[in-house]
Amino acid sequence: MEFKFAVAEDEQPPPSGFDLGHVDVRGSEGQATSRDRRPDQAMMICLSLTLLLDGLRHFLRDGSRTSYESAAVDSSFSLKFTRGRDNDGSIETTHEGVLVDRSTSEELATAVHQAAKQFARATFPDLAPDDAGREDLEKSLAEFEDFLAGLGVTGCWPSGS
Repeated sequence: MEFKFAVAEDEQPPPSGFDLGHVDVRGSEGQATSRDRRPDQAMMICLSLTLLLDGLRHFLRDGSRTSYESAAVDSSFSLKFTRGRDNDGSIETTHEGVLVDRSTSEELATAVHQAAKQFARATFPDLAPDDAGREDLEKSLAEFEDFLAGLGVTGCWPSGS
């Protein structure tokens, strides 16, 4: 499974943690994107990524919930994560009811984390250290990294990278 988060190409300077952006998801069963949609599905990317990280972390940690839907900020784009029906530990990722991926919780968490870190490395140098969108995303990334360490997924991405 692969995620990609990016600020929209047509965003005007100065950069902000409230800029619009897009998500692209490529999975074992298909793909989903917020790009080139009618109506436009660009989202406040830093805030949407923060919500995705926080919501996914809580969903994966809490085994009692059967699904979690992550809705983007200022957009109709969403992804739904559902536990496998066979209690096999798999998570199904869907967009608009269409299956995009079936993977383990560790694979899903690692894919989201890797893409979020890549987004942060590309975006944070252009944002002020006290930008509210940046601060929220930095906190969510740190909490998600701690969650991954609890799953035993360590050493993949050094802190601060």
